[in-house]
Amino acid sequence: MFRKPFIILNISTLLIFCIKEGNDAFSADLKKIDAEIIPIASFLFTQLDSMRIGWYCRKDINKQKCFQHETTKPVGSLFVQLRPRKFEEKNQLALRVLRKKFNRSQIIKELNNGKELNHNRYLTIPFDYLIGAIQGEALRHLFPNDRVEFGGWLHQITYKWETPELISKSFTNSKHNNFSNEHFNQGRRIKIPWDDLRSDLQLQPLALKKPLFIKKDETGLRYAFYKINPGDTIYSSVVIRFIGGKKHIIRSQSANDLLILNGLEDAHQISNGQLIKIPLKLIKPEYFHQEPSIYSNFLDPKSKSTSVEQQTQNGALPRIWEQYNSSIISQR
Repeated sequence: MFRKPFIILNISTLLIFCIKEGNDAFSADLKKIDAEIIPIASFLFTQLDSMRIGWYCRKDINKQKCFQHETTKPVGSLFVQLRPRKFEEKNQLALRVLRKKFNRSQIIKELNNGKELNHNRYLTIPFDYLIGAIQGEALRHLFPNDRVEFGGWLHQITYKWETPELISKSFTNSKHNNFSNEHFNQGRRIKIPWDDLRSDLQLQPLALKKPLFIKKDETGLRYAFYKINPGDTIYSSVVIRFIGGKKHIIRSQSANDLLILNGLEDAHQISNGQLIKIPLKLIKPEYFHQEPSIYSNFLDPKSKSTSVEQQTQNGALPRIWEQYNSSIISQR
């Protein structure tokens, strides 16, 4: 006669266990979602480092759920997620990806909650902390419709959460908003002149005259490169020819700086065919190609009533654009 209550008790215990297990699994799933801020786009930096970019959303925007859970993180700003390289220490990572003006080692420690780095896990870093080369590559992938335009960088407003302040802060050196709040809507295009665009983002096309050429090094930064020929020396064939300087002491310092930059111990031990890396800011102006006309502002400077923004706001491009394929003038 005790069998029926015994069965009921077993069934109840089983149901409670299943419900608890289901709730635990559901709770674990929520924690898993909450533990990672959802990125928007991914990219490969320097053909080596897998990175992701996204935006810290505000919980009140369009009443959409926001997965942000840490109140210490910036709200309404960009972030990049990256994985440390294998066996990379905090200080090494900080020197590689963070800008100089910050206390870099301390930032990495705080962002990783004081834990040891794990090269299998992404580390979330505020956009503002990162070097310009990473920022520029991240912006390319976050805004895939942006491109090189006549006289500047053409940005298309892609997301509802974009604001004039955020775009101005991300693309320009100005501490103030450079864009009007009026008509700042999705699909609208805004031209950022080259003079206003941050040069460290490396979005502006550059070209050097031969024998120099431009390419990115292993850190993702653009440099001028020269290929050593028989009889060449660092001092006469590189410094005097491409950098200049009237005083001997300045030329000697430039030669020493190049040796350090290129990891060379002796200026007399360079080999034929070796590539010498030179900072672009040191190259003589005459070795830069003049800005190609397709990058220049094609509008009549006397006309103040017409702008690229006005001509392109409805998706219509100027006729001259039809002569060029966008892949030709894009740096993608």
